[in-house]
Amino acid sequence: MEKLLENIKNIFKIPDLRNRIYFTFGILLLYRLGCHVLVPGINKNGIRDLFDTNSNGLLDMANTFTGGALLNAAVFSLGIMPYITASIVLQILQKTVPFLERLSKEGEQGRNKINRYTRYLTVLLALLHSYGVTSLLISQNQSGDLISMPSTILFRIVAMTTLATGAVVIMWLGERITEKGIGNGISLIIFASIIVAVPSNLIELFQKFSSSQISPAALLLVLAIIVGTLIFVVFFELGIRKITIQYAKRANSSGQMAGGTSYLPFKVNSAGVIPVIFSASIIQIPSILLQFEIFRGTAFETFMTQLGFGLPLNHLLFIVATMFFTFFYVEMLFNPKDTAENLKKHGGFIPGIRPGIETQTYIEGVLNRLTFWGGSYLCAVSIVPILIVNGLQLQTLPTWLGGDFFERFLPSALNRGTQIQLAVALGGTSLLIVVSVALDFVNQVENQLIMRKYDGFTSGSKKAQMRTRRYA
Repeated sequence: MEKLLENIKNIFKIPDLRNRIYFTFGILLLYRLGCHVLVPGINKNGIRDLFDTNSNGLLDMANTFTGGALLNAAVFSLGIMPYITASIVLQILQKTVPFLERLSKEGEQGRNKINRYTRYLTVLLALLHSYGVTSLLISQNQSGDLISMPSTILFRIVAMTTLATGAVVIMWLGERITEKGIGNGISLIIFASIIVAVPSNLIELFQKFSSSQISPAALLLVLAIIVGTLIFVVFFELGIRKITIQYAKRANSSGQMAGGTSYLPFKVNSAGVIPVIFSASIIQIPSILLQFEIFRGTAFETFMTQLGFGLPLNHLLFIVATMFFTFFYVEMLFNPKDTAENLKKHGGFIPGIRPGIETQTYIEGVLNRLTFWGGSYLCAVSIVPILIVNGLQLQTLPTWLGGDFFERFLPSALNRGTQIQLAVALGGTSLLIVVSVALDFVNQVENQLIMRKYDGFTSGSKKAQMRTRRYA
């Protein structure tokens, strides 16, 4: 603890690093203030009533990533999702569109053009998202308690302009953090949006425990699962598979023999949280389709109902979608053929593996195994918190699948959950983002300290000591 406090003091001894941290937290404060500025023409109490009647649906998921801005009917209600979606789309297109692929290989100038296209696409997606939000509000305004403007057209224009502008401002704030602050600005904004919900969930948990709504045994079990999941996530996020690369000794320009051993690192979870974000969008489709009158009273409605949020078939759909997107995204990120050719070109080889096609096959096998475990890890971390809150919900299955049997013989806590919302705030996609962003932030601060001849947070390790000597 004393060492940690000393490292924190070292941070504020460096003027440049201190100013970057102050700037970062200042921008995050501005973002949080924007999450409480109301959109003109919307009744805040009406929005809260809408959330109460549509809990655990699409609105709840969107509200989590906006730090409660959607529930507050704020100008930042769209959050950073339009920018994230635009970034993902452009990243995928870089592998499929030759023009964008050439731009990605042109260095800084090409990346600047791609960033500009990302901003344009963000504005377009923000307008589409704002149109969807306003359409939902207008459709739910049956009693007139959601919208205070007399004209629907005027409300749509004002609300869409305000929400789209708010999304663009968030994008600008994130870029300013990346440029003048420390850490990735967009990731830190999402981090702040998720963390802000933790105190309210802790208060709710304490109130339920004080009123005996939650037993001590259930509380300890949930907290143990949350801590265990946190350790599990950190373990996997830091997990790397190193493939040893041996380079043949050659004479360089100075006449010295160059060669030696290196390694090719592959993260266990190379895809990050992108597969989970895609899957979360896929499993919301049944809930959206049920809003159309054409499906009411049909067998299709019965089937879509079984795919509702938190139900067994919904979890199955989520697992299938997550595994598919994990393999798809890793396939987009890595090209084993190019890696094998580059190694062969530079005189590198994997011990025991012939250069060329055998090296490519070996790397493909390693990537496939890592991707399977990475996808399984994403599925487990995302679903476990939902199971803690809602349970297995096996009693909702049809009779021929044993729904009545599970209703009679399974414990209620296992079947219907604990309803402790803290498990969602500190679990699933939220926990993945929080851990990855926190690790990246600490790593960047540590690099700044080591470059200025200060010990980092992991200075006790041999790796950190070697880096310190390098910069001394």
